[in-house]
Amino acid sequence: MKKIAVIVRNLPLNTRRNAEALRMSVGLTLREDKVTVIFMDDGVYTATPIKSELVNIQPPKKEFEALSMLGCAMLADKPSLERRGIKSLLANVKPAEREEIVRTITESDIVIPF
Repeated sequence: MKKIAVIVRNLPLNTRRNAEALRMSVGLTLREDKVTVIFMDDGVYTATPIKSELVNIQPPKKEFEALSMLGCAMLADKPSLERRGIKSLLANVKPAEREEIVRTITESDIVIPF
């Protein structure tokens, strides 16, 4: 079993990139690897309850539900949240200190930045 970290760093607006990162993360669980999704920088907006109809995007609700059901850890970088004034996260997304984020990345066998 490998440890895989998927890092989401971009705004979820006007792109399917973040949704694809989540879909890929679900797919990575098929080999029974331990997958952790990390939201950093502007990627933390992906882990918030946004009103997707206002910005004309499809919310990645199914992917978040699947990752939760599969027991994948989802971490949001606290400094990124604080810098953007974000107080509310989706269920099962845990705010994490930068040290925990760094430790998760360095202990991973594979790191996939998005």
